[in-house]
Amino acid sequence: MTMNDFVMNDIPKWDIALENLANEEFKTLGHALDLADFKQMGKVHRIRFDDLMHTLCKLVENNEWSQKGVDCTEADLEELFVYDRLDEKIAEKYSVTWELIKK
Repeated sequence: MTMNDFVMNDIPKWDIALENLANEEFKTLGHALDLADFKQMGKVHRIRFDDLMHTLCKLVENNEWSQKGVDCTEADLEELFVYDRLDEKIAEKYSVTWELIKK
C-alpha cells in the first residue's frame, strides 16, 4: 500500500459535518427521518436539501445509515438516487425513511 492509498482510504466519502448534523437530528427526534425532517433541517441550518441527500446517499452506500420504504422493493430503493441526487418524487411515493445504523 502506497502513502497515497493510505491517505485516500482515510478521507471520508461524504461531508462529515452534514453526517454529524443528521446523526444529532436522528438522536434528538428518536425516530427514522423522512423527507420533511431533512427539508426542515436544511431550512433551519441553511443547507441545500440536495447536499443533505447526497451525504445521506453516501452514508447508506457505506452502511452508516439504512433506508426503508413502505411497499417498495430493494430495486425501488436503489432508484432513489440518480447521479447521487435524490429523486424526491420516488421518495415521496414510497414514504422513504432513513435511520442511523447503531454499531
